[in-house]
Amino acid sequence: MGALSPPFISDITAHTARVFFTKTAGAWTDVETTNTKTGKAHYDAEDPAWRGTALVGDEGPLGDDPPLEPDTEYRVRYHCTGPGLDAWSEPVTFRTLSDLPPPQLPDIGPQPSAHNPYTGQPWTAAWGGLLLGEDSSVVLEEVAGLLDAPDVRTSDAELLQRDGLTPGIDYMGARTVTLTMLALDDHELPDLLAAFAPGGDEQPFTFAFPGVAGGRAMIRARVRKRAVTVDRDFHAGRRRVTVELLATDPRLYSADEATATVAVAAPREGRPIFPLSFPFDMGNGPAVRAAPDIDNAGSVATWPVVRLTPRSGEVRDPSLTLVHNGERKRFALRGLRVGRGDALVVDMGRRRITLNGASRFGQVDPGSTWFSIPPGASTVQLDVLEGPDGVTADVSWRSAWM
Repeated sequence: MGALSPPFISDITAHTARVFFTKTAGAWTDVETTNTKTGKAHYDAEDPAWRGTALVGDEGPLGDDPPLEPDTEYRVRYHCTGPGLDAWSEPVTFRTLSDLPPPQLPDIGPQPSAHNPYTGQPWTAAWGGLLLGEDSSVVLEEVAGLLDAPDVRTSDAELLQRDGLTPGIDYMGARTVTLTMLALDDHELPDLLAAFAPGGDEQPFTFAFPGVAGGRAMIRARVRKRAVTVDRDFHAGRRRVTVELLATDPRLYSADEATATVAVAAPREGRPIFPLSFPFDMGNGPAVRAAPDIDNAGSVATWPVVRLTPRSGEVRDPSLTLVHNGERKRFALRGLRVGRGDALVVDMGRRRITLNGASRFGQVDPGSTWFSIPPGASTVQLDVLEGPDGVTADVSWRSAWM
């Protein structure tokens, strides 16, 4: 013993292992593998196809060599016999692998990336197709201006030769929102800078911040300023990006748009009924159909959009009436006919009326009021001068906060 180098073990599996040993010219070599727990030994001869090795646990040519047991410690040594040589090597030990399936790795979710989808999870935001906040490589350090009051445009007038002012109506100006972000992935930094490049059109900045505008809201804004600090943190991978967004509409709108369908409740008084013809058509629908509640869950009034598309017949001179706490505001069109399949769209906020995409602003009744929906529950009533039974219109709106 001691004349031979210890064997080297490699390619260990649950049932086999390859043993490398020092080849001695003219000598016969066999390998002894012993289960250290049971003391049972097995023998393998030198691999004829690969001199200086033996594959244990693979039924070698010297006899029965069953597969090794998984997750078990073995002691292996080799024996050389030949002219003037009869020696054993020093033994070495090894452990076979387990044949149990590997443990299931926990689902850690998607890797942080600005290209992960926005799902409205708390403390996340989205802009230009990029995710900001949790599960993103872009960390939102601070969002300033969402809850600040925008600048006020006042119409107060100075009193001539007297102290004070004549009070006018105050209007809100634009809203400025400043985002301070950390970009942690240098591969996604170019995408972030491109998304926040100044000079584009207004687009949604969608966010889910608990306690702000119902928890999930949006503004429409455009980039006015962008600043990137190049310093030691930038070199270390913490790239700070500051962006200023300007929203010409200062309201914070609910991320989810609500829609309600309103119907003509009853014929307008004075509708022509002559000449009569037999048999009389008394109609199949109910005499009165109540308008559904239109609920603005926010803190300030919001502008609705109304769409009317007759499914049959022709509608003449439609009008809309907002009812809130007993107060009525009416918006009417005159000299307007909307045929079957036509699309009439009234956008109260933009003061825009289109019929199949063409403006019909000139057909607004002079006494009309462009109404907004106050906070709380309201109703919108639909009326027409002439039209078939079952005329309806869809009212869509978003709850709004300031």
